[in-house]
Amino acid sequence: MWGQAAAKWSEVAAQIGDADWDKPTTCDGWTVRELVDHAMHWQGAGGAALGAGTNPGDDWSSVQPALAAALADPANLEGTVESFGGMPKQGVAGMVIGDLLVHSWDLARSLGVDDTLPTDVAESTLMGLQRLPEQMLRSDTMFGPAVEVADDASAQDRLLGFVGRQP
Repeated sequence: MWGQAAAKWSEVAAQIGDADWDKPTTCDGWTVRELVDHAMHWQGAGGAALGAGTNPGDDWSSVQPALAAALADPANLEGTVESFGGMPKQGVAGMVIGDLLVHSWDLARSLGVDDTLPTDVAESTLMGLQRLPEQMLRSDTMFGPAVEVADDASAQDRLLGFVGRQP
């Protein structure tokens, strides 16, 4: 799942031009640069927690191969991570995937490029997020209020609505 999310991020991030860095994004108050910095902070932090040897804020060319290698080893998904409040490592992996996936959409929308997310990853991410406590999800540091979408909406639109984006 992370590989598909990473491929989408790579596809979208490769389209950032020099004039795009200061553009506003779908994340209130963030520029493209701030969105990318945020995503790399959490990918690096998640990678560190999962044995990838990364650090918050490492660039994508460092994080991507290191995190891919770490996630390929099932032993790196055993146990808990104290720096993530004792969260199981599988949960940390889910958070890393979800963060990258949703921010791929944010970045794509902000750049005006293809924002289509991998359906199975969107569905899996939504199912994982729905299991988290509401007070954790709807905090200042996570997601705003959910946006209502049609019952028959796509997995992508249901995920985006759940995390407070307008699909």
